[in-house]
Amino acid sequence: MNVVFKVGGLLLAITVCGFASAADYPKRKAGLWEISMDMPGHGKSPGDVRMCIDAETDARMFEMGTSTMKELCSRQEVTRNGNVMTSDSICKMGESRMTSHAVTTFTGDYAYHIDSHTSFDPPMMGQKESVMAQDAKWTGACPADMQPGDIAMPNGMKTNIKTMPGAHEKRS
Repeated sequence: MNVVFKVGGLLLAITVCGFASAADYPKRKAGLWEISMDMPGHGKSPGDVRMCIDAETDARMFEMGTSTMKELCSRQEVTRNGNVMTSDSICKMGESRMTSHAVTTFTGDYAYHIDSHTSFDPPMMGQKESVMAQDAKWTGACPADMQPGDIAMPNGMKTNIKTMPGAHEKRS
């Protein structure tokens, strides 16, 4: 997995999982989700990530994301105005301090769009800042070859959220 995708993944965690409480977190519809990412200046995205979720795995991903945020971020402020959530955070990734601002717009429980801007100090892999747009949409039931928690990467690699480190720990 390259650094751009790792940073993008952390930005997703910051944006989608950094809410003040589980009650604030908009629930996603159970089934197959496709997530595309556009990071100008980094070439074409390698493809969409496909994720099969149900209520349990959606909650588990929220718990894992908030735990990661507590470990990596010294500041995490999230505000909600209807279907729009704004997140401002300061996190540490390696030797770099990441300062992020993201706006997430939800369309019911079946789609969301994220626009984020992150700066790195010192630069990470020569990169001082990153701009990312992400679109996620529900596409229907999970296919027969995917079960809740499965995440299929564009390169064909597949993992399950339930097998990730810390997935079995109950977060407080």
